[in-house]
Amino acid sequence: MDRYVEIKNKIIECANADEHIKAIVAIGSSTRDTVKADEFSDLDLIIATDEPEKWFSGEYPNRFGKVSISFIEPTLGGGRERRSIYDEDKDVDMIIFTPEQFEQAIIEGVAGWVMNRGYNIMYDSYGYKELIEKYVHMGHSHPEMSEEEFLNIINDFYFHNIWAYKKLKRGEIWSAKMSIDAYLKNYLLKMIELYSFETKGVDTWHDGRFVDRWADADILDALKKCFAHYDAEDMKNALVETHKLFSFVTRAIADKKGYKYPDGAEECASKYLGEQTS
Repeated sequence: MDRYVEIKNKIIECANADEHIKAIVAIGSSTRDTVKADEFSDLDLIIATDEPEKWFSGEYPNRFGKVSISFIEPTLGGGRERRSIYDEDKDVDMIIFTPEQFEQAIIEGVAGWVMNRGYNIMYDSYGYKELIEKYVHMGHSHPEMSEEEFLNIINDFYFHNIWAYKKLKRGEIWSAKMSIDAYLKNYLLKMIELYSFETKGVDTWHDGRFVDRWADADILDALKKCFAHYDAEDMKNALVETHKLFSFVTRAIADKKGYKYPDGAEECASKYLGEQTS
């Protein structure tokens, strides 16, 4: 049973009665053929309207049910979305575009990035259907990285290996923790995605989604040692393990793509950590 059917019906009723709403497009798990929606899934919507501020103020979202939690955050294409919890657990995310913004997002491929796994046009008074069919291509995107970007990320990563360890030695535990388990992990994930695609051609999704399904077992096993408790010694060990895994995947990528590897950068960071990481 669709937990969101009542909310969907109210949104469509609102659109039919309001000339300012130009389109409502469902995206995400509720529209996918693979990794379909389950009891924990949210409802992801793109709303095209020439009165976006009424959605950001909460006026429109409040019409669709009891809103328990609601806030605004940045989203794709420099836009904003209203994220709300209805009742206790119905998570509805509404990306709000003006008609012109949505048209531009479709043509430039920004919208396609979130629509290419599936979408459902729930309402369309503006004639977006033809435009979407022309520019949105079903399938999945894959990670790409130039040699210049590859080298820059690696140097950035090894620089922050040293930076994080300095913070640890100084006793700045919070700063070190955020570098080890946030900043450095973002780069590690980028490289795991690229490695997994280059070596196996798998769909790596985005932001670590379903990584436990598509990453190699050896990588998943190594990741168990890469995250730390809020403890200096444990964080040092996690930093070293993160360094090792990053080195492994990036060297494999460099070999696969014929990219140069900055051996000196890794050696510098390795020596500072005081561990043999090769």
